[in-house]
Amino acid sequence: MPFDHAGLEVPESAELEELERQLAVLAGGRYEIERVIARGGMSVVLLGFDRLDGRTVALKLLDPKQGASVENRERFRREALISARLAHPHIVPCHDFLHRDNLAAAVMRYIPGQSLADLLPEGRRLPVDQVLRIMIPIADALSHTHAAGVVHRDVKPANILLHEDHGWPFLTDFGIATLRTSEHSRSEVGKGFGTPAFMSPEQALGRWDADYRTDIYSLGLVAYRALAGRLPFQAESAISLAALRTVRDAPPLRELAREVPPRLAAIIDRCLARDPRRRWRSCAALKAALERFQVRERSSTRAGWLSAMFRRAPAPPSLLGQAAS
Repeated sequence: MPFDHAGLEVPESAELEELERQLAVLAGGRYEIERVIARGGMSVVLLGFDRLDGRTVALKLLDPKQGASVENRERFRREALISARLAHPHIVPCHDFLHRDNLAAAVMRYIPGQSLADLLPEGRRLPVDQVLRIMIPIADALSHTHAAGVVHRDVKPANILLHEDHGWPFLTDFGIATLRTSEHSRSEVGKGFGTPAFMSPEQALGRWDADYRTDIYSLGLVAYRALAGRLPFQAESAISLAALRTVRDAPPLRELAREVPPRLAAIIDRCLARDPRRRWRSCAALKAALERFQVRERSSTRAGWLSAMFRRAPAPPSLLGQAAS
């Protein structure tokens, strides 16, 4: 199921009825609920239909117990506002935000398909061309995000959705994103929010001044995981895994995946520099480097194909006759 990264079962009918009741309080009868498609620590995501606009949507409902906290409600509202302001073809947009008392819901575009996490069971690797088709658009989406003053802070395979029709990737879940212009938002950086397996070293340390380069590191980890079949560090606990990055450099990608072309491996390795100053200066620069590599690879492949074709082709009759004489 789309967004469902943990094999969750459909809730009992009583629970679904309660979710429908909450949504009715917020929006009346505008939205029809079909099923639950994901759960998180603070919310549940429903597949729904917008009767007014005639389109399928994803409805993200805040758990009312979580909504009792003003801080949680504000974080949920900020996520919706950030998603709504980031107009980019590879970012899941927010169409509307509804709230009343402890209830709140974000109406999002529905992306049918699966997440990158679904595509990467333990040990699985993806081919280089497929990784590039994911990395380049997501790097562009993050470049747009950073230009708007937003740091995502939770870039990981589970937050990259792949459309079932054409495989286009979409960045989603700005639940812990920070606005560089917001002191309140920046103050949350030190609270430890994030996914330890894909945190940058500075994020693991709770650095309040962690900037857009934390997203570059995390995107590098996503590419590393897709190409090598595992993350560069392994540990017994999530906390230990995050801590390792603060004291050790990531092993070069080609140590675990010799088949990855050296140029591409160097691009990914630069993303994973412990010192943010040694990473790519921006996601735009990272995207440009990936595109240059992609162009070279395609040119090399085309040249190799043409060379092989001419080697297999028979000589023209005139040349055969000359050879015989």
